[in-house]
Amino acid sequence: MRVLMISTDRTLLGQAGIGDAVSRHQEYAKQVERLDILVLVRKHQESNQLAENSLVLPLYLWNLKVLAGKVHQQNRYDLVVCQDPFLTAKVGVYLKKKFGVKLIIHFHGDFLDNPYWLREQWQNRFYRRMAEYNIKFADSIRVVSEGIKQKLIKRGVLAHNIYKISTPVNLAQFAAPPVEKLSDKKNVLTVGRVVKAKDFPTLFKTAKAIYQAVPDFEWQIIGNGPLLKKFQAITKDQPYIKWLGLIDHSQLTNYYQQAKVVVLTSNNESFGKVFLEAAMSGVPAVATNTVGAQEIIKDGESGYIVPIGDWQSLAEKIIYLLNNPAIAQAMGQRAKEIISTNFDPSKNITLIISMWRQTAGSRLK
Repeated sequence: MRVLMISTDRTLLGQAGIGDAVSRHQEYAKQVERLDILVLVRKHQESNQLAENSLVLPLYLWNLKVLAGKVHQQNRYDLVVCQDPFLTAKVGVYLKKKFGVKLIIHFHGDFLDNPYWLREQWQNRFYRRMAEYNIKFADSIRVVSEGIKQKLIKRGVLAHNIYKISTPVNLAQFAAPPVEKLSDKKNVLTVGRVVKAKDFPTLFKTAKAIYQAVPDFEWQIIGNGPLLKKFQAITKDQPYIKWLGLIDHSQLTNYYQQAKVVVLTSNNESFGKVFLEAAMSGVPAVATNTVGAQEIIKDGESGYIVPIGDWQSLAEKIIYLLNNPAIAQAMGQRAKEIISTNFDPSKNITLIISMWRQTAGSRLK
């Protein structure tokens, strides 16, 4: 099977970032005859040889259809996999119409009927319409949570064409013991891009309330993004908030292992690999009520889920866990049990390849 993937993840081209996308796609490449990846970019980028049978190429926005068509004509793929229902799917729909190639579209985000996402930026209303058009041409759709699947079914997508498969995460890495003590504080940890969807203003209010009750706590934030400098300036008088910037994915284990609780205050979270990584580290999570949190956290059992934007409830749950380490530890161990059972990465890779083969179908005969 020859697969062409259309992506926006520039770490596949060698750029720095959070996550294990490179190793994950190398595993995919082992399962197929060929896996090439086109990554949407605005300026010149060098290609990247991901594996012997996998090349990552820049796909320039100003000429994306022509470039994608040339790559397909050279390699004659059986399947095109698009990593979002927007611009990457637009390329996929073009290839399907022109060459008859089978098409998979991914929903890694909660984009349909999500008022928080629609309010993030005016362009999202245009992107929603683009998604509604593109999914009409998909042979299969992959989602990462049940909530997104149900929204697609309500819009008329046949249930048997929707595959719910979470993103494979190298969970064993996070089960390892820490090798270095990083802080004597009671650490709260957030990992993710510094963007509007993560609702950092709610995080700042929550942190202030926690500091008044637990003065020896520290909120560590790992990640980068367009709002980083703005938020660093806003919190310059909040010494208990520590911005750590980008941390290599291989080094994240220490930070998870030494956290007392992992928190996401997002108003839009489709899955949240952070919850998986925290759970494998034996750390409970407190999160706002997004479809991603609902998919992973068992409220009151492996962590807590609170209403979006409710900083008082966030602070209450976090303070409770910081002041009751035995309960936090028990919740963390329960989270580890749940994740170990339900989110095996090798199983998910097998499911993804199976989806590819089922969708490619007659083209492989």
